[in-house]
Amino acid sequence: MRSSRIFTSGAVFALTAALSLSAHAADLTVTAFGGSWEKAYRTCFVQPFEKATGKSVDVVLGNPLQWVNQVAANPSKPPIDVIVSTPEAAYKAISLNLLDPVTAADVPNVAQLDPRLVAYGKGYGFPITFGDFGLMYNTKTVKNPPKTWKEFVDGTVAGKWQAALPGIAYVATPPGLITLFTKVYGGSSTNIQPALDQIKRMSVSGNATFYSDPNTPLMSMRSGDVDIAMYYDGRAWAEHDANNSDIGFISPSPGSVAFPNMAQKVKNGSPLGRQFLNELASAEGQSCFVNAMQYAASNRNVKYDPRVAPRIATKDKSIWVEFEQVSEHSPQWIEQWNKQIGH
Repeated sequence: MRSSRIFTSGAVFALTAALSLSAHAADLTVTAFGGSWEKAYRTCFVQPFEKATGKSVDVVLGNPLQWVNQVAANPSKPPIDVIVSTPEAAYKAISLNLLDPVTAADVPNVAQLDPRLVAYGKGYGFPITFGDFGLMYNTKTVKNPPKTWKEFVDGTVAGKWQAALPGIAYVATPPGLITLFTKVYGGSSTNIQPALDQIKRMSVSGNATFYSDPNTPLMSMRSGDVDIAMYYDGRAWAEHDANNSDIGFISPSPGSVAFPNMAQKVKNGSPLGRQFLNELASAEGQSCFVNAMQYAASNRNVKYDPRVAPRIATKDKSIWVEFEQVSEHSPQWIEQWNKQIGH
């Protein structure tokens, strides 16, 4: 199997060159998130695709918005064939006209997907899975986890627990924290002050810390520095199973924001991209993946292990935000956050 290439910040030229080399080194270049996500992605999708087609796949790790920018820099000869990314990056790729449409005629397994999730791709891809951004907590130190988001905020201010919140540099913060708290406390996309007021309350109390790296809450939970954290359900349960059986997860009322992993085919990319999308949409591949990662599948024929099934987020109870609207207002939100909170 070919080694992954991990990209961080750097010169556009260097990144473009690296990605171009990646594209020529394999028959197909696809993106993925890192850690356990990448491991399951390779096992459940990449390896079966390579075995079935005899083609080689290069997996690129890094930043979703950066992947879109690299494709936009060379759209006639894109360095990436299939982008699997966040909704924010997915909608940016759509707006820049960088993608091919995806239909059941071209990708047959799309017919097996939940139509509500397919609609989220606006005709240019689909979610593979989705997870809720709720609360991971230590069951030994948080005996009575908050049943509502207001209870979480008030409990943090009162010092019932030490909490970890995503900082403004974290991808989940605009939709998963600001939009959620605006829904809970009032306001709108053009008035997020009610949400910021509650975040400031927690920050000023001294009982909340802010993180920008997804591994930080896990390490803080292991060390005992944090009792409760806003976090993804699948990653929380994976930590429970692998390293810390004291971890629990809850989605407080009125629900947690759903984060789908979007899969898209790049325009002018390899035609093999459609075949790979078909693998990503398959019941077999998704069954393998979701039982490893404990996220909810988009394929309606997926079979969950008995251990995993009770932990899976449900479409009807999750909060589905308009990520396009979030992206539109994020610059203003970030400016307000930096002026008032600074983390």
